Amino acid sequence: MNKLYNTQSEIANKIREYLKKNVISLRKTQLNIIPEILFGMISAESVVTNDIAKVLKDDFSLIQLDSVKRRIRRFFNNELFCPEIFYKELIIKVITTYKKKHKDKRIHISFDHMFSHDNYIVLMFTMRIGNQGIPIWFRAFKQEYLNKKESLEKGGTIAFNESLIIQGIREVSAMFDEEFELIFLADRWFNSEKILKEIEKLGHTYCIRLKRNIKIFIYDKKEKHKLWKWLYDLPSHKYHAMVHKEIELYDSKYKTNIVISKYEDVKEPWIIVTNRDVEHAVQNYSHRFGSIECVFKNQKSNGLFLEAVNNASEKAFKTMYTLACTAVILLTLIGADYSKNLSCYKSERIVTHKTYKNKEKVRVMSLFKTGLTLFHRAHNSRKYIRLPIRFVLYDI
Repeated sequence: MNKLYNTQSEIANKIREYLKKNVISLRKTQLNIIPEILFGMISAESVVTNDIAKVLKDDFSLIQLDSVKRRIRRFFNNELFCPEIFYKELIIKVITTYKKKHKDKRIHISFDHMFSHDNYIVLMFTMRIGNQGIPIWFRAFKQEYLNKKESLEKGGTIAFNESLIIQGIREVSAMFDEEFELIFLADRWFNSEKILKEIEKLGHTYCIRLKRNIKIFIYDKKEKHKLWKWLYDLPSHKYHAMVHKEIELYDSKYKTNIVISKYEDVKEPWIIVTNRDVEHAVQNYSHRFGSIECVFKNQKSNGLFLEAVNNASEKAFKTMYTLACTAVILLTLIGADYSKNLSCYKSERIVTHKTYKNKEKVRVMSLFKTGLTLFHRAHNSRKYIRLPIRFVLYDI
């Protein structure tokens, strides 16, 4: 009988070896079960306890299914496991391996919130890799602990208090050496003077979309002096961006710049506030969509079935979500390794790009999906297929 490569125990042991070496806060019991749950999540493409347990039961046939479920639930609700400390140790180690492909030292950081079906809200910061992102910082809460969801629907500014967002900005900033220029990207919910000032104080760039129902203090050529104007009264152009430098925002008259861009297929123009590099503000902001939106999609409907989670305790949700983010990172980095080291995968081709008539090559499969596809092909394969469990971060 031919040997099976990349069995469940081999993959779990590789993850366990990495975590033992790089996440020193883990207890022995945690180190035993986390790799198994990660394997189960990825194999089942689900974060649901029953789905994970069925996968692990198949590999450990002597164990009763109910016993596996209880073991997973006990870990998810274990107060001795701190998801925030675990993930911080892991992501800092991953970032230290970052290999930049270009001399360009800009790194795009997107932040946004996500609502789950189980009445939780997640505030997340992602780092852009290629045309997508990996989660590098997040906090999850029950909705009743925050500004109500209804406040968003009624035009509320942000789903979280500013202090939490600023905490995220500071902790993300501390993850990177001074050689990198961080560009923070966010949607209209996050237009806050304190947030803009904090990013600028840390020496970074922000590109954040503004709502149109905001007044700015701007020079009027006709009146030949500055006056207050509504953003929706400012003109936009179909073919180029309108740049307004040295405008003033909020009651404090905070000085910054805005760029207005209108595409033919977009209902409303983008009104982007930025503190520097106005020429690339629109391009920078556009990176938000492939980064954070891609992570949310992978977690919800494109790989880990987060939408199916119901009735989880707050502790269980935080632990489960932390491992889901860990799985996203692992699969994305496996996909990046495949794209970076194609010569190592000669016998295992995956169609990740499509070439059009004009010879333009476009990626049609995300790094996450590439990693997931390779994982499934490699698991229990009768031929050796490279499956790197080493969390090395490439710039693709």
